Amino acid sequence: MQKQRFRKVKEESPQGLEKFLGGLELVVMEFIWQHEPVSVRDVLNALAQQGHVLAYTTVMTVMTRLKEKGWLTTDQEGRAYLYRATRSRQEAEAEAVGSVMRALLQDFGDIAIAQFVRELDEINPGQLNRLAELAQQAGGERNE
Repeated sequence: MQKQRFRKVKEESPQGLEKFLGGLELVVMEFIWQHEPVSVRDVLNALAQQGHVLAYTTVMTVMTRLKEKGWLTTDQEGRAYLYRATRSRQEAEAEAVGSVMRALLQDFGDIAIAQFVRELDEINPGQLNRLAELAQQAGGERNE
């Protein structure tokens, strides 16, 4: 057996969008995606129902930072601000995966592609056929 030279990703490491957002930020975004538009008070109350005991200012700070990062936008309604996501969850996931793929391709080029195919073959060999279909579709779209 080959000696492992690189650290393995820990089982408790962040998954999905939590690699791009903090845990609380993701909880807030999940609520917003399901209930937008929302106020800080709406989010605070929802988090309290989930067992998160937080100050209003904490939730407001998280939402302000999400807005600064480009995840949220606001509309003023009277004295309150209503928050909306700038992209759907699916769009955010696609954007996150795209940024990781671009970084890998930029840093490692063809090696990244070859390793992706090897890993995919180990995890789910049937997906290789789907990958070939997607590659063919992408090639056809470029030629149009």
